[in-house]
Amino acid sequence: MRKYSSIYILLILSFILSACRSAPEQPLVPIETVFAATYAAIQAKTAAAMPSNTPTPIDTRRPTLTPYPSATTYVLILTPTFTPTITVTPSPTNVTSGSGTVLYACEFVGLSPEDAYTAKPDEIVRWVWTVRNIGTTRWYPDSMFVAYASGAKIYAGKDKKFPLKTAANIGETGEFTIRLRAPKEPGKYTTVWALQKGIHDFCYAKLVVNVKK
Repeated sequence: MRKYSSIYILLILSFILSACRSAPEQPLVPIETVFAATYAAIQAKTAAAMPSNTPTPIDTRRPTLTPYPSATTYVLILTPTFTPTITVTPSPTNVTSGSGTVLYACEFVGLSPEDAYTAKPDEIVRWVWTVRNIGTTRWYPDSMFVAYASGAKIYAGKDKKFPLKTAANIGETGEFTIRLRAPKEPGKYTTVWALQKGIHDFCYAKLVVNVKK
């Protein structure tokens, strides 16, 4: 009996002694290894928390042309400007009564000089008109004249009008002689005259006098 008691005591003591032993030392882990493991874990969590990359949709609409304002065409029409000139009237210039009846009209048969003459300074120029009476009234020397109308006042003396030489019935021709005096200064002078009946002027003609020394 004493033998077994000793064995039990030894077993208990062995157990107590084994319990009192210190735990085996754990091997030391380098700090770099710990940091690397920690960083890897953080990166893994961050990557897991981030949303997955969703591709951005591409606009597949066709580009449209930007309309430009259409060009406006402007047409520029140039109208020539004519300088009015006084010429011999080729057709009759009529003087009518209040009822519309033609009383006085003429047709040029001849002009001498016709439209131009070269003269010396202060020369007397005779301009002869031969015209036909195509109106409805007879012409008389005391009431039908050729008178100055416009332009250079180169008539001789104070006479601004010259009478018909002889009466002219309807359809007949009459003659007038105008006396002009060329200016003393060289140059070109244009004078305009017309038949005159009372206050009416008709059948205009012009003469250009070139004065040369």
